[in-house]
Amino acid sequence: MSRALTLLLTPVLSLVLALPLSAAAADADAGRDFSVTAHRGGPTRSLGENTMAAFKHSLRSGATALETDVRRTKDDELVVLHDSGVGRTTTCTGPIGAWTRRRLDRRCVERTTRKPVPHVEELLAFAAVRAERGSPFSLMLELKGSNWSVIQVRRVVNLVKDAGLVELTAISSLRPTVLERVRRLSPRMGNQLIVGGWRKVRQTRGLVGGYNVPARVLTEQRVRRLQRRGVVVLGGYAQTRSEWRRLSRVGADGVVTTDVAGYRAWLG
Repeated sequence: MSRALTLLLTPVLSLVLALPLSAAAADADAGRDFSVTAHRGGPTRSLGENTMAAFKHSLRSGATALETDVRRTKDDELVVLHDSGVGRTTTCTGPIGAWTRRRLDRRCVERTTRKPVPHVEELLAFAAVRAERGSPFSLMLELKGSNWSVIQVRRVVNLVKDAGLVELTAISSLRPTVLERVRRLSPRMGNQLIVGGWRKVRQTRGLVGGYNVPARVLTEQRVRRLQRRGVVVLGGYAQTRSEWRRLSRVGADGVVTTDVAGYRAWLG
């Protein structure tokens, strides 16, 4: 990363301070700002999830970060896709592992935008250009599935490094072992463990840099305890005003939601 870009990204954290969610753990996450994170890119009725069109719409609506999903094709290439199969969101069928990326590009399009499934490199290039032009946003890349080898995780980490986006990116997963591999390969890159309850937090405390937790299980005491240790706490998939109020009240570092425009309107 160039010195000019480094200087540009340093002030990004100040954006969090203008929001009602706490930024107490921000220093631990470098230049990343997940205060308003668009889940699966923030799809709408006319823009499908994890599409470049949805990504751009969410940023225009006020998202500070994009959360998206990374899957591997048959030839071990990386695409932006949530499901293990392509049938729900594209015009094709079958598991993603049965498709090479080239064949996927040629034969399949996303149902709403009629565009091919985005490559991870395409999203990273878009993020890098935005950062260079003075409009950076943060990325949360969830590595979907359980069988991510060290070599495969290294591929993702190296792509983020090559794009100059380490300070703006966090890798998320349901599995602490995947995040441990990320941490060994790039200690400066953020990481987020996705959990469904507090038991998993207790079991992994001290092993990860952040948590993506349902709003219902968060309390002010729990959030502050983690933040004092430099851990970032996000309210995962928070869709309602009652969840947003709770996250604000307990001092979470950010909200992960598909309704970016609604959340921004609620903020006033």
